[in-house]
This record gives sequence, C-alpha cells and structure tokens, in this order.
Amino acid sequence: MSRDFYDRFPLVRNISEETPETKSFSLDLASEPFRFRPGQFVNVTVELLDKRRARRAYSIASSPLDPDLVLTVKRMQAGVVSKYLCDQLKVGDLLHIRGPYGRFTLDETVTDAVFIAAGSGIVPFRSMWRYVLQTGVDTRWSLLYASRSVRYVIYRDELRALSESGFRVIHTFTENDDPQWTGYSRRIDREMLVEFVEHFEDKTFYVCGPPQFCNSTAAHLMSLKVECERIKTERYD
Repeated sequence: MSRDFYDRFPLVRNISEETPETKSFSLDLASEPFRFRPGQFVNVTVELLDKRRARRAYSIASSPLDPDLVLTVKRMQAGVVSKYLCDQLKVGDLLHIRGPYGRFTLDETVTDAVFIAAGSGIVPFRSMWRYVLQTGVDTRWSLLYASRSVRYVIYRDELRALSESGFRVIHTFTENDDPQWTGYSRRIDREMLVEFVEHFEDKTFYVCGPPQFCNSTAAHLMSLKVECERIKTERYD
C-alpha cells in the first residue's frame, strides 16, 4: 500500500462518456504529484445543493505514470455522489479527493495475472494493465469481463485495441441485444472459468465487482483448487 497520502482539490480537466450510465473524469495533477499503486482508490467528497456533504470511494482508472488522475463513475439510481458527479460536475470545477487507499493492488512479482470483472469492476484493472504496458513489468495478464451488453462495456475502444494487439480480452453479456454476437451471453460461472483459464496453476486471480459476483467467483475458483492466497477480491457495493 502506498505510504503517501493526499488531500487535494484538483481541477476537472476533461469529462468523457464511457457508456449511457458511466463517465470518466480526468483530474489535472500535472503540477502536484499523486503517488499511488495500480488498483488503489480515493475518497471523493462533494457538497450537495442543501449544503450537506457526501463521500464515496472510487477506484483510480489511470496508471501512476499517466499525466492525469482518472476516475470512472457509474451513475447509480440511489447514489447521491455518483448522481452529482455524472449530472452536475463540469469541466473547470474542483473536486475534493483524499487518498490513496486500498490493498487491491497489482503485485509486480506475479508473472501470470487473471483479471475477472463485472460492470464497473473493470476500473482498477485499467490502472493495472496500463501500468504493465508502460513499464514492461514481467506480468502476463488476461481479462474476463461481464457487462450487460455491448453498449455498457466501459473502455470499449481501449479494450478493442488491446484485443486487436494480441491481448486476451474476453467479454460476456448478461443482456445481449446483438444478434450477431457469437461469444458468451450469460453471467460468469464455473464452466466459463474453466474454459477461459484452462490451467489454474501458478496464476493469481483478481476479482472485482458487486459483492455477490465476487463471492460466487471466489467460490468457483476455490472449487477448482485455487488457494485463497491466489484470489484477490475488491467488492463494489
């Protein structure tokens, strides 16, 4: 875990739409270093219209070597902070962040990592794969990613480019609406893990998404003789 800790109000430099319900916010930290490990998160505090303050944790989507700190936020129907960020935050605003926090981080000694994500659980993995590509760390990685449909794939263009470059990126859609799609069209299950991973020895598994998804995926992995210490989970409430 990073020993550095920051309490900052960086400028929102850019906002991009990832999916109909998800946006990425690029925070300008060029003049102020912000050291963290791939996979960590920050706490975001916002002041609402009624002057109440609300706080929420968001994983960092950028690599420690990227010029901006990027947060990717899914707008939740009951999420006070996510609604504020996705509906009201504008380019040029200041955003209060504190951190970094978290132990769900890339272990650079791991030679074979398997990333398993559902929905916005993809966010910390973007930080990890970008860091691996930028540094040349000797870590092979593959990604199994569950989304509702093609429209809801976060980082869709980036993932397509990685796949076209030879990286193993496999999608499954739980509400597939594309009649031409020939890949997986269900939730990640034990059979899918067996097909995707094939050989479970000497691999470290990183699992991120809703609690039930993380719990069921970890249970499937353990039933396949993967030791607990080789399964790392980050649960998104």
